[in-house]
Amino acid sequence: MSWKDIDKRQLIIILACFIGTFILSIIRVQPTGVTYELGEVNAYASLGDVGIFASILILGLPWGAVTSVAGLILGDIVMGSKLFIIGNLLIGSGMALFVSAFAAKCDDWKKCFVIAGMTEAIMVLGFFIYDLLIVREFSVVGIAVLLQLAQGIVCGAAGAVVLRYLPPMQPDRMLTVRRSPDER
Repeated sequence: MSWKDIDKRQLIIILACFIGTFILSIIRVQPTGVTYELGEVNAYASLGDVGIFASILILGLPWGAVTSVAGLILGDIVMGSKLFIIGNLLIGSGMALFVSAFAAKCDDWKKCFVIAGMTEAIMVLGFFIYDLLIVREFSVVGIAVLLQLAQGIVCGAAGAVVLRYLPPMQPDRMLTVRRSPDER
């Protein structure tokens, strides 16, 4: 799909998902900046992950991933958390691909909570590794992982509700997970 294939209605939906994710990403719980030897780190917890769930379900791939990750990154830029831009690019994209692959399997609450929980586990584990590699300051990583756990719980619960009540609107633009004949 290219820019030429997008009509005005779809462009409005893309912009709405982008702006919605951006707004959700700047609603933050952020303790005062933690200073370490390389400078100040703005560790935070936000609602931006909910934008990933909604954008993927509304737009499918690739636009759902692009708009939600771009909204997260713009939120980082505006809020002064530039250190997390690459992390949100990589980890947010992974989360979007996971949601796209498994959202269609949400036909009951248990599955919705499992898929949302696993999506948030990608975030917590991904940012834990990212923080260890980039920040390399255990006190900062400790604060960040506590905030990410809180974010994972809140966004996982909200994501499960989104998965349960918002069916994929572009099912042909979602990833499909196929089982081998032995697993059926």
